[in-house]
Amino acid sequence: MKRYAGMLMIGLALVGPVSARAEDPSASIPSERNAAPLARTWRGTATETPGIYSGPAVAKLTVQLNADGTFTESWKQGDKELTSSGTWREQGDLIIMTSSEPMRPRMTLRRRGDVLYGVAMEELPTGRATTTAIELHPAAS
Repeated sequence: MKRYAGMLMIGLALVGPVSARAEDPSASIPSERNAAPLARTWRGTATETPGIYSGPAVAKLTVQLNADGTFTESWKQGDKELTSSGTWREQGDLIIMTSSEPMRPRMTLRRRGDVLYGVAMEELPTGRATTTAIELHPAAS
């Protein structure tokens, strides 16, 4: 029994804490105290969850969060573009955006370091409503 306990201890020592490993993808995400200011321009993509009948669609997404609690967003896909505006608020690590557009009433994103992300049912600029994975990063100043 002591032999197995000793092997277990050696195994745990070799593994170490998972979050400290360089291979851990979360190791590259900055901590909240080093995160970019929330009120700024964010850019990224909204990628459709692929279905069996069509390939994935990708839209470029730009969101401007203003310090006064308003936002504008622009979705571009090929030569088509959709824009909307509204208000936003922060609730813990959530960013809740309420649009003035009836077709885009509300979107909630989660913040982790310098990344805003979420999954939402959205209409893309081509007119196709689909489930999208959204990932935004601070735009270069």
